[in-house]
Amino acid sequence: MVEVTGNMHMHTPYSDGEMWHKEIAAAAIAAGLDFIIVTDHNVWVDGVEGYYENENGRVLLLVGEEVHHPRRQPQASHFLVYGAEKEMSPYAADPQQLIDETKAAGGYGFLAHPHEEPEFPLLGLPHLGWHDWEVDGYTGLEIWNYMSNFLDVVKTAVQRLPVQNKLLAQLTAVYYALNPEKYITKPHPATLALWDELLMAGKRIVAVGNSDAHGTPMSFGPIHRIIYPYEFLFRAINTHLLLSEPLNGDLVHDKRLILHAIGKGHSWVGYDMAQPTKGFRFTGKGANKGSIGDAIRLDVGATLQIKAPQKAHIKLIHRGQVVAETKNEAYLTHIPVDEGTYRVECTIEYLGKERGWIYSNPIYLY
Repeated sequence: MVEVTGNMHMHTPYSDGEMWHKEIAAAAIAAGLDFIIVTDHNVWVDGVEGYYENENGRVLLLVGEEVHHPRRQPQASHFLVYGAEKEMSPYAADPQQLIDETKAAGGYGFLAHPHEEPEFPLLGLPHLGWHDWEVDGYTGLEIWNYMSNFLDVVKTAVQRLPVQNKLLAQLTAVYYALNPEKYITKPHPATLALWDELLMAGKRIVAVGNSDAHGTPMSFGPIHRIIYPYEFLFRAINTHLLLSEPLNGDLVHDKRLILHAIGKGHSWVGYDMAQPTKGFRFTGKGANKGSIGDAIRLDVGATLQIKAPQKAHIKLIHRGQVVAETKNEAYLTHIPVDEGTYRVECTIEYLGKERGWIYSNPIYLY
């Protein structure tokens, strides 16, 4: 298997981002990414896909779309579309139809930042989580979104202030904006719980993690800063894919490999800012062999093996419960006795606090 690292949620001036495709590609190259997928709001931009190169390397840029209904209030239930190869915003008003049309077009669809803290009018922060829970048939969940995570941290901090004053709230938000690494710790617990619930129900739900990069400028008195630069976010929460063969520089070939790995869940979410997650592996052996996203026939000799890039707190999760774990180790082997889905979580210490680090998609034992 060949590992590539990418980010699949970002915006350009076609919607509400600040940098164009070539500039974003340069930031991705600087951050060491292999691929990116630009997902502007309610617009599918044709004609910009391909490899972008400079003196520091190259990156494959693909185009998806983040679709939502702009006339609903709040403008929630955002849906990430990859690989549909056409404009999907005409279906935004009906989330189930949007999901169905995405599948019919051969694409993959993910509920973007599905859980967020409630809206906070004092700072003008809406609740943009998923609201239409009766839907079915989507590919997966965006379990960790850096910008959504950051905004949740700000909302929570301001709500805890002894006085709900707008100036104090703004000062608190600025402080957190200047020190994000201290407060980004893990995905929203409700999203992880939902993921486990869906897996226990027998659904194959793929997890991805992204930046949601906009490059938005912030000004507060003498303080002027980009919240947050694309390159900064591309060094934070990413999705690592395992491909069946190497990228060869051909757009059609390489796009097919990447989309297939995304759709099948041959991947994990990594908080690469804490420590690089490159080299993580989760494999299984039973009547057949497999890796992340694969189905393996359970037999008496079945084993699951986890290898982390460095020592960590490793947990193997089955039916929402930890069935095996080890601390301060880089390896974990488990002999499963039950069918079902098994996924991995790894945490490490970073800036004095234990942080979420790796969240793997499952191996399915049957």
